[in-house]
Formats: sequence, C-alpha cells, structure tokens
Amino acid sequence: MDLAAHLRTLAAREHLSMRELRSLSGLDPHDHATVWTEWQRIPVGRRIEIAHAMVELAEDNIDLDFTVMFQWLLDDADATVRASAIEGLWECDGLPVLRRMLALLHDPAGQVRAAAAMALGRFAYMAEIEEIDAVYGQQVHDALLALIRDPAQPTEVRRRAIESAGYFAASDAVQQQIELAYASSDQLMRESALTAMGRSMLPRWLPIVSRELESPSPALRYEAARAAGEMADLARSLVARVVRLCNDADTEVALAAIWALGQIGGETARRTLQRISGSDDEARSQAAAEALDELTLEEGFSGGDWRNN
Repeated sequence: MDLAAHLRTLAAREHLSMRELRSLSGLDPHDHATVWTEWQRIPVGRRIEIAHAMVELAEDNIDLDFTVMFQWLLDDADATVRASAIEGLWECDGLPVLRRMLALLHDPAGQVRAAAAMALGRFAYMAEIEEIDAVYGQQVHDALLALIRDPAQPTEVRRRAIESAGYFAASDAVQQQIELAYASSDQLMRESALTAMGRSMLPRWLPIVSRELESPSPALRYEAARAAGEMADLARSLVARVVRLCNDADTEVALAAIWALGQIGGETARRTLQRISGSDDEARSQAAAEALDELTLEEGFSGGDWRNN
C-alpha cells in the first residue's frame, strides 16, 4: 500500500470513510518520514477529524492498533490533534509514553496539558501498586503536584491533575490539595476532588462522599457515586444512600450508582441490582446486569449465574 497516496486520498475526500482509516493501524515506525510529510500537508480541520475518528475506532475495535500513529501525532502543530493523540494512547503504559506525557505537561496549549495530566492517572495508579519503578512514580507525583499548586494553570489543567494525583494515598501533600480543592467555590474543582477522594480509597473521605451523595447538584451526586464505587467494600456504610441514587431522576447519576453497587458488593447491593436488572428501563437494566456480573466475579457468589438465583 502506498501510504503517501492513501493520505492524499483521505485529505481530498469530501466525507471521511472510517473503513479507509484502518490502513493507519499497525504502522511500522520506519514509515514515519513518508507519513509525516504527507500528514502535515493535510488541512488542519481534516487532521482533527482523522485523529478523532481513530480514537473512536480504536475504542470500538480491539483489532485496530493506532499506537504508532498516535505517538507521531503528539508532535502535530494543532493542539486538538495532540490532545486526541494523548486520548488515543490511553492503554499504553510503557516508559516512553510516560516520558512523553510528563513532557507534554509543559505544552503551550492548556487542553494538551489537561489531557496529559489525565493520562498520567494510570501511571499514578501503577506507582501506587508498585508496578513501575519508584523513581518514575515520584516524577509523576511531583509533576502533578506542581500543576495543582500552580495558580497560573487553567482550572481544567489543575482539576485533571488533582484527579490523577488522587491515587497517591500516602502523600500528605496530595491529600491536602484534595481537601483544598473540595473547599473551593469552583464546583468543577469540587467534582474533581470527589474523584480524587475515591481514587485514594481513604476512610477520611467517607463522610464527604456520603454527604455529596445527597447533593442538590447532579454532577456532585454523580462524582460521589463514582467515588463510592472506587472505594469498593470500604464504602459498605454508604450502600443505603447509593441504593437511593439508583432511582435518581438524572439517568447518568443513576447509572453511576448502579455501577458503584457492583464495585462495593454485599447482599443489599446484589438484591438491588437483581431488582433493577428486571426493570423496564433498558439503560438501567443493562447497567445492573453488567454490575451484577462484576460483583459476582469479585465476590464469587455461590449458586452459579446470578440470573438463576
């Protein structure tokens, strides 16, 4: 296949064909010079469209691998393309990607810095469970903390850094920043603080998560439900409040609560999920079935398939 000619065809198409993007999967690193020369000639609007489409395709098709292309697109002149490339690399946990994400925290575009801060969340998690060298974990910790503490950073950058840093449960400095974020008058910061609380899995945050499960704000109820789920069986004391949210008027909040019950577990959670799985609400019923499968996998309920219980 002539990659250069194919890219020229993609650039010239009136409508982008998803099928034609498959040829950008599994590229050889040696193709960089050919691809990059033609890529930069594509109008920026079409480059953005292609990058976004590859992210969507990769999420829906496990047989497609745009990793090499996404790594190249981290150097694109357009910030939106770079941010999409970061999103496309969400499953990559190698040290080369870690180094690039750390470097992109200094990107001139705020949306790219925010995307890189989010991407570092998986490395923060790996550091916390000791799956990467402590030196790299400390670099991630320090870089995220620096972003959080920098008042010149846009809210979107700081809040994403707080979310990712939440995994550093043993860091007093990080936990202090989570507390400050929650005390903020900016609701987006409060939402991210709840995300970070869940990821820290620390009992100290349970009273706040419990309170926000009954917040008048759907966004805060949603994040509190997700946080309760992240805390797993540590949040058993919150099950009753999470169960009530399964009937929330806001569908997204209800789905978050249903997911959380599958993570928290316990007999009350199981009975609630079984009841919801038989409801006429298709979205909630499907979410409950998936949560039950997760709960069964984690807790190993006896009696076989929950559908037969």
